[in-house]
Amino acid sequence: MDEKQTLEETYQKIDEVQTPKTRPTRDSAAPLAMVAIVMLIGMGVLEWVLRVMYPAATLGSHLTTVIVASLLATAVAYLVLRKQITSLQKVSTLIASHRQSHAELEQKVEERTAELIGVNKQLRDEMEQRRKAEEALQRAKNDLQHQVDEGAAELTSANQKLTQELNELKKSEEKFRNMLDTIEDGYYEVDVTGNLISCNDALCKIAGLPREKLIGMNNREYTSPETAKKMFQVFNKVYQTKEPSKEFDWEIIRTNGSKRYVEASVSLVRDSKGQGVGFRGIVRDITERKRAEEKLKSLLYSFGKVWTK
Repeated sequence: MDEKQTLEETYQKIDEVQTPKTRPTRDSAAPLAMVAIVMLIGMGVLEWVLRVMYPAATLGSHLTTVIVASLLATAVAYLVLRKQITSLQKVSTLIASHRQSHAELEQKVEERTAELIGVNKQLRDEMEQRRKAEEALQRAKNDLQHQVDEGAAELTSANQKLTQELNELKKSEEKFRNMLDTIEDGYYEVDVTGNLISCNDALCKIAGLPREKLIGMNNREYTSPETAKKMFQVFNKVYQTKEPSKEFDWEIIRTNGSKRYVEASVSLVRDSKGQGVGFRGIVRDITERKRAEEKLKSLLYSFGKVWTK
């Protein structure tokens, strides 16, 4: 903006300086007119003076008048023209100086213009690169959004499938639970430390406790020390060999002090990696059979005594 304003001011100054170029013709005509007027006036005055003073003046006097007037006019014209020439020389010098300044300014403007063109080109290139980068970013964003949408759709589908499987599993578990609750034998699940984590109604009936009190109890709490030791040996063997054990007997002591005799089986519960995480099995109440066997033994023993007598 500053260079453009400076250039316009320079053009204006050059126009002001160059304006006098048309004036020398008019200014040079003025001295000539003055010379002619002075000559006419001088000749008239001299002629009048000569006629008054010298009535008998001849042609020589008239020539003298013309020569004197010519010399006077020549002197005046010389002075005027000399002044005009001096002014014209100053104007010419000023014009040459301004032309040189104008040329230098034009060169600077051209250089600045070339620089601006280069900067403009660089700016356009940067804008084009930015536009391409924004387009690439938008495409990447669209691709990512498409992948997210596909992933969300897959996740929704998988979630629906998992929900369906969970519902089926719950139904199967409920069905299995109902089946366990309908059987006469007791079902149990314990962790590796012997704490009961699941059971059916039959086991609650055998133990003589409600489910909410029975869950969480350790096997040592409802068995004698000898039975607890026996159970530990059996469970440890199953854990080590990973082979189930069938039909081993233990004695359950109820909270009221009464005893129940059961026949149980135990198998190892494994996680997804095959590691043992607990035990499960079936418990059958054989109390009546145990009592019948003991009664039969007592009768046989009594019969043997009588027979020996």
